[in-house]
Amino acid sequence: MGAADHFFVVHVIYLRPFSEIDPLVAPHREHLDRLVADGHLLLSGPLVPRTGGLLLMRASGRTVIEGMLAEDPYARAQVARYEVLEFSPVKFSDELRAVFGGG
Repeated sequence: MGAADHFFVVHVIYLRPFSEIDPLVAPHREHLDRLVADGHLLLSGPLVPRTGGLLLMRASGRTVIEGMLAEDPYARAQVARYEVLEFSPVKFSDELRAVFGGG
């Protein structure tokens, strides 16, 4: 990951009842673990109430993010859709300074 990174908030929106999502949670989280290991996923978690989730990601561009999301077990099973929002961080805490590379 480098200075040309772009940052994205991804809103995961469940399309099916959670009873149909639940069997896919473990493979979904394994997919997210790979994205963390690759440096693309910075944080993630389910919404409260459990209607989807949020991902904070970085990559060289939107098409890279969209490709990673297409590999998600939720996408493959067509039980969720993704709203991808690119943003330019300009304010952040000291703890996040190294992540976002700002001043």
